[in-house]
Amino acid sequence: AGTAQAVTALRFLDAARPVWHEHGGAVRDLLRADLAAGGDLVRSLAAFLDASGDVPRAAARLTLHPNTLRYRLRRARERFGIDLDDPDTRLVVALAVRLEATGDDSSAHPPI
Repeated sequence: AGTAQAVTALRFLDAARPVWHEHGGAVRDLLRADLAAGGDLVRSLAAFLDASGDVPRAAARLTLHPNTLRYRLRRARERFGIDLDDPDTRLVVALAVRLEATGDDSSAHPPI
């Protein structure tokens, strides 16, 4: 079941890529800028979202103090203008992080 879910997720990401390129705009640019600067905010967002918003669990995964993660999330909210308390926003940010993690070059990631 895990492999089938992964394949489905990859297909979804490939299908969403054109929409992301057209509408990702500022979020994409900010994610790229953060990745170019070391990616602390992106990694923190990804860990927080992967932990379903559980700050202590996400902080442990990143080997950070929970207050450090809270600070980074606050910075991400300010910099990206995102409300991580909103479920729709969390979904969009999670997809944005995943799409950036898979790269932009469609030829490097052919559709499944």
